[in-house]
Amino acid sequence: MDLLVLGSGIAGLSAAIHAAQRGWTVGVVTKGELATSATRYAQGGVAAALGAPDSTELHETDTLIAGAGLCDTDAVRVLVTEGPRRVRELMALGAKFDERDGELQLAIEGGHSLPRVVHAGGDATGAEIERALADAAHALPNIDVRERCFSVDLIVEAGRCVGIHALDSTGRATEIRARNTVLATGGAGQLFSVTTNPAVSTGDGIGMALRAGVAVADVEFMQFHPTALDNPSMPRPLLSEALRGDGAVLRDEQGVQFMLGEHPLADLAPRDIVARAIARRLVERRLPHLWLDATAIADFPTRFPTIWASAQAVGLDPRTDLLPVAPAAHYLSGGIATDLDGASTLPGLWSCGEAACSGVHGANRLASNSLLDGLVFAPRIIEAIAEGKDAPEPSGVLRGIDPGVLDVPELPVQPEGAMGLADLQQIMTAGAGVLRDVKSLETVARAVAIDVGAHDVGSFEVRNLLTVARALAAAALAREESRGTHTRLDFPETLPEFSGRFFGCAGPPVFVPLPAEVPA
Repeated sequence: MDLLVLGSGIAGLSAAIHAAQRGWTVGVVTKGELATSATRYAQGGVAAALGAPDSTELHETDTLIAGAGLCDTDAVRVLVTEGPRRVRELMALGAKFDERDGELQLAIEGGHSLPRVVHAGGDATGAEIERALADAAHALPNIDVRERCFSVDLIVEAGRCVGIHALDSTGRATEIRARNTVLATGGAGQLFSVTTNPAVSTGDGIGMALRAGVAVADVEFMQFHPTALDNPSMPRPLLSEALRGDGAVLRDEQGVQFMLGEHPLADLAPRDIVARAIARRLVERRLPHLWLDATAIADFPTRFPTIWASAQAVGLDPRTDLLPVAPAAHYLSGGIATDLDGASTLPGLWSCGEAACSGVHGANRLASNSLLDGLVFAPRIIEAIAEGKDAPEPSGVLRGIDPGVLDVPELPVQPEGAMGLADLQQIMTAGAGVLRDVKSLETVARAVAIDVGAHDVGSFEVRNLLTVARALAAAALAREESRGTHTRLDFPETLPEFSGRFFGCAGPPVFVPLPAEVPA
């Protein structure tokens, strides 16, 4: 086939649809059902400068500030300039966003200087986007969807990716070959015991890439959403940042609105700042959660129906009750290192969405830029392939990178050990969560330095998570500073000498400073 796409979220289906519209033969492989992806769970909307008084320059500035000096400025410019067109294309496919008086209703979220976020169904944006894309994919006869098919490893021949080894829906081993392969498999939120991610978010694409020697970057930057509803359900119900955009405020156990003293934007500060402020109070005061006060929001049940249902399910009424919140693993800002067209360091292999490190998020993703990331960079892959591109260029995250520098020995791993998902999640939550230090990270690094025998989907998922965990722990140990979503209690300052990325393959991370023209 012409193109093989792994993953059926906003990035994967966008790539598949754009390719199929060119008449290519396209395969979409997803380990669940087509509509089962992290995209479906996204409550937050899509950020884009859709008209005055907003501008691409303002959106760019907000993104760079949130990214704590590690965004690639070229990638951010691509994101904000191409974003509005891609949002309108999505609407043309049938996605219906909330309107007021015939105009798109724009919301403001943390880190944004003004309202620019479009939502659907108040807080069901991801579900609406997934519906529209799945319907469009089903309508194209040259897209072959393979559900409940698990991608095991990449097939690499003569230095080029030519497809994947997989387990089909019956568990039978098979090969799927294609001229080009796109990894759009999402993130690795299941690394942690408290997460907003669905069960499918097990780092499969990143794990496959690492085992094939493909470069990854910025994997130490796991973003923890500050306001997940604290209750036993998993994934944790997300209390969208749009609540704070509509007037909700965070309060400590004494009722104090504590974010007023943490940041000029108070409750609408970037996510890393809010999550860190909450986490420190939880640790210092030995509390299970703090509180989100949304009682000032009018028409809560109709404005935020998904959150309303989640709260009602646990006996809470957001109109009168304070909502218990604590940080939860939410989004991996790093991933497979790509150039501005989504090309990885392995010819024939491309990546987009949360699985990729395009450079737009830096050390901390700006709220609602993730869906836009998939919308923008997926079609760039298709356009690049159509123009004859087959290997990465020195642009974006890969600007100035010598691939030979990344040819490093593998990290030491015990031949085989026993590790279940729950055990791994507890280790990562305790040692590599919001607050880290050398002792906790060294404990994690030792614990995950094993391989597991993989024989079914569940054990293959644990193997992938272990692979990602080793890379995350190594990069987090190497980054001896605090920046964005990476907080080292033993290195609390942000240091100019760490204005760069840690790249890794299977071995120790390699530090590459940012190009001089990129502001730190």
